[in-house]
Amino acid sequence: MICPRCGAEMSSEQRYCMKCGALNYDHPDNQQMKRYITDSELDKANQEYQESAGGASNTIEIGGKVYVDTPEKNKKSTYVDTRVQLGLLTFFAIALAVLCYVLFHYSVWLSLAVALVYFIITFYLLVYISIYMKGGYSGFVPLVPFYSQYAYYDIAVGNGWKFLFLLIPVFGIFYFLYVNYKLGKVFGKNGWSTLFFPFILLPIIAFSDRAIYQGDGKRYKRYVDKGKRRNTMLPAFVYSVAIFLVFYALLHAPFMDTLKEYFFLSDVDNIYQTIRSDVEDGVYSCREGNVTTKDGIYFISFDDATELFTLPIPVRSSFNGNPIRGYVRVENVQNKLTFYYVMTDGDKVVSSDTTNISASEVKVPDGAILCEK
Repeated sequence: MICPRCGAEMSSEQRYCMKCGALNYDHPDNQQMKRYITDSELDKANQEYQESAGGASNTIEIGGKVYVDTPEKNKKSTYVDTRVQLGLLTFFAIALAVLCYVLFHYSVWLSLAVALVYFIITFYLLVYISIYMKGGYSGFVPLVPFYSQYAYYDIAVGNGWKFLFLLIPVFGIFYFLYVNYKLGKVFGKNGWSTLFFPFILLPIIAFSDRAIYQGDGKRYKRYVDKGKRRNTMLPAFVYSVAIFLVFYALLHAPFMDTLKEYFFLSDVDNIYQTIRSDVEDGVYSCREGNVTTKDGIYFISFDDATELFTLPIPVRSSFNGNPIRGYVRVENVQNKLTFYYVMTDGDKVVSSDTTNISASEVKVPDGAILCEK
């Protein structure tokens, strides 16, 4: 068959034209959409499509009617500015990571962790506002109590007041699940997949131009009749900045000290395990004897833990941003290796067998047997 809008060849099994996005009204799943368009409206849509294509002169005659044959969809008419939204989100996530590392002197891994949490939270917030805007509502509606629920139910089931069913014990829970199922259906997706895998399907619904709204939302009908489109750039910018400022404020919260200590201890353990693994693999050699075959006490010292790793990622303390230095002591007794470590970032000292030691005292004893790679 041939698309009635652009004249492109299409299969009768397709729900819409892959070239221009026009619905195939002969498809069983699109039968209900016929009531929303008449022959005169289709002719008008073809005329508007020709104008949006920049007055393209390529035409094709089908059944006595002339239709536009344009080789490419006008990208400016996409409903959600996905690139702009994700671009802004990525920019602020990177800015937050740099801020944590440079200004707050966090370790690389802690800075990346903060940026990742920011990205995930803001990403799914943008997902929801995009779905609201695809349904004809403002991107700021999710901030309005009760009305946001009304809008969500209007998009999913075509009647916003049905959100009051949530107040009915037990039934409200099942109806909520049903509405999430319907949300996928009204955007042409599998309802069960949307219900059980929302973290995958909702971003697809929000950011894919192929996820076209096909529901009975009253606000959507009124909005489309006006021939307008939502400005998705402004909400994306506002939400990205707002969450960024929230995270900036949280970086001064007391719980950050606990988080910094966790990452510091994690780095210390990673350093220790790396040295231990290298020693057992015979990577280190010593001036006197062999750490894996000859009884004795051996020391592996380092002034900057970064030098122990092959990746060019600085290992820095999450407390003050200083390099982590220290040593690992290896005791070989009858070919049985025992490992101990002492490390510091200049302020805090972490040790596996020594207590009440200052940072200045973290050094290898005189005359100790040193081992190097």
